[in-house]
Amino acid sequence: MKIFSLKTLTGCTCMVVLLAVTWTHAQNADPRVQAIQNPGSAGTRAETPGSPPQAPTEPPQLPTQPASVSPETLRLLEMIERKNRELKKREEEQLLKEKNLQALEQKVLADLQKIEEALARTEAMLGIKKDLIEKNVKSLVKAYSNMKPVQAASLLERMDEDIAIIIISRMKSRVAGKVLGAMKTRIAKDISEKIVGKKEEPN
Repeated sequence: MKIFSLKTLTGCTCMVVLLAVTWTHAQNADPRVQAIQNPGSAGTRAETPGSPPQAPTEPPQLPTQPASVSPETLRLLEMIERKNRELKKREEEQLLKEKNLQALEQKVLADLQKIEEALARTEAMLGIKKDLIEKNVKSLVKAYSNMKPVQAASLLERMDEDIAIIIISRMKSRVAGKVLGAMKTRIAKDISEKIVGKKEEPN
């Protein structure tokens, strides 16, 4: 029984405290209660009957004229503005230079590509030309080798010397000897020396 009475007393005490706290909060939240408790403060929100009306609070007056700026400050502002304009102009010039460089780079790359393509076509054409020359030389060598030495010698003497050297140098040794023997001595000597020199060039 004692233990039960103690628990009951403790619970009642907690309820009393809770009610007191709740009532205090209600008083603080209700402006009417605050007005009753603090009658002197009500004058701050409402006029007391019989008292003269209070004059409305006037807003603060703004200065009619702006504060004067010193010449040093004006010069400093002008200098800052001038520097900003110069920086902006330099940035624009730099951007323009970069655009021009990019355009020039693209043009150079395009030109290089065209040159490489032209070189590739030229090499292909030269290869075809070399093949044709080689075929023609072989045909000429075969044709002059089947001629009589005197007839071949007569034709080779009137031919361009470089071509005659190519044809004779590709003939079989026995055939070339007979053709050279049928040629004029001076021409045969020059052709023979150049053929020998041409064969010795790699060494």
